[in-house]
Amino acid sequence: MNQSEWSPFRSYGGRRKRWPDVIAVALLCCLGLWLTLRATRLPEYDWNWKLLFEFVIRQDSKGAWHPGMLLQGLFTTLRIGFWTLLFSLLAGGALGMAFAGRSFVFSLPYRLYVNLARNTPPLVILFSIYFFAGNMLPVTGIENALRHSPQLREVVALVFAPPGQLDRMLAAILALGLYQSAYVAEIVRSGIESVNQGQMDAALALGFPKHLALALVVLPQAAALMLPPLTGQAITIFKDSALASLISLPDLTFQCLEAMAVSRMTFEIWISGAILYLLVGAMCVCAGSFMESRFTFHK
Repeated sequence: MNQSEWSPFRSYGGRRKRWPDVIAVALLCCLGLWLTLRATRLPEYDWNWKLLFEFVIRQDSKGAWHPGMLLQGLFTTLRIGFWTLLFSLLAGGALGMAFAGRSFVFSLPYRLYVNLARNTPPLVILFSIYFFAGNMLPVTGIENALRHSPQLREVVALVFAPPGQLDRMLAAILALGLYQSAYVAEIVRSGIESVNQGQMDAALALGFPKHLALALVVLPQAAALMLPPLTGQAITIFKDSALASLISLPDLTFQCLEAMAVSRMTFEIWISGAILYLLVGAMCVCAGSFMESRFTFHK
């Protein structure tokens, strides 16, 4: 069978019928139409979508366009999510590979960390790091160094955070990264252990060193199993970045609150914020699907 994508319906259940999909789409459309009609008939609420445009992108007195509050918050959310995802993949991936296949005794420190991180609310971790460990972070030294280099300060403000927000950004990335790396470590560990031991034995019998056997034989097969849950974890990271608004980091959620307070528009602001979060999640799904197509083996 030469199929671009394997499906149990094609292999075992024959051709899948389309009418359940049509019914599901029709029901979703009806639900969306009903919610729209109900929203337009809300009593004593004046919808003002034109004013919302000024909070997305604005024009100054010279005619130049600048990102509005919502886009500025979206950029901050993307920075938080990117650095948290990078931290989680590096730390969680290293932990998962280091303790994969080890006995209970040798993996006890790993299991203690994973269970402690996963069973502690991320908000508690965020407040603990921000209020108790914030003075130990080298923020003052970094800001002093940036004052002597305007070019470096602009680069840091673009890719990380502007001066004055470095402590909050570091605390948010460290807290969310420690929390999410526990989930990533379990995904990596279970993915490696799901590969048959015979694959490693065969690679070693062919003369591969152990590190090359792991990198060239085991990990590519494990990646096909790890990518779907890692994609979901990436989406969760960008959604959990909204917790950073509680330490006054101007992410998308924080800017939505500010815009709502200024404009008194509730539904327009939060509908737009939800759409922006949805677009970020859709980008993660597309990136995950692309990587899955690279690591999935078809027969």
